[in-house]
Amino acid sequence: MSLQMALFGSGERVFVDDETGRIAYHPTLFEAYESRRLFERLKAALAWEQETMWMYDHSVAVPRLIARFLPGSELPEELLGAQRRLESFLKTSFNALSVQYYRSGSDSVAWHSDHTEDLIDLPVVAVISLGATREMQVRSKSRPGRSFRCDLEAGSLFVMSGRAQEFWEHHIPKSSKPTEPRMSIALRQRRAGAESA
Repeated sequence: MSLQMALFGSGERVFVDDETGRIAYHPTLFEAYESRRLFERLKAALAWEQETMWMYDHSVAVPRLIARFLPGSELPEELLGAQRRLESFLKTSFNALSVQYYRSGSDSVAWHSDHTEDLIDLPVVAVISLGATREMQVRSKSRPGRSFRCDLEAGSLFVMSGRAQEFWEHHIPKSSKPTEPRMSIALRQRRAGAESA
């Protein structure tokens, strides 16, 4: 069953707001010129890594590049500014950050939810999008099945909070259409002692 979205405030789209968490989309955290400038600066400044994962009986390359910053890490000026903007907007704080670089439509992320054992209780997970618009698909883990899609535009913010990581999972599918690069800045609220970003 697809969800109808509710409209609140200045363009906020609320997809879920119930006992399973809250999931909302804000189309303009950054203006277009800010988004373009941040994308280009991060593309040049970050130490991008090609991670691998074990699938079946062999190691495969993760289909995107990643730059991770552990809790307590010093952030580049551009990322620190983005984090401060986000924290001011949401009126909450974050202590872990990672940046994903989707080089083309062939890059993607599989269905997943954040590991709740690494996060504080009722966490906020926020994703800032830069560059090309890519589709985010979200579905419930339990039945009756619920699902929705959201086009993540440059400068936008996608927020999953409360119990959303327990009840929902999301992914960025591959696209067969010619697609320009996209970047996402994911900010999380980690428990003390959690080592992953």
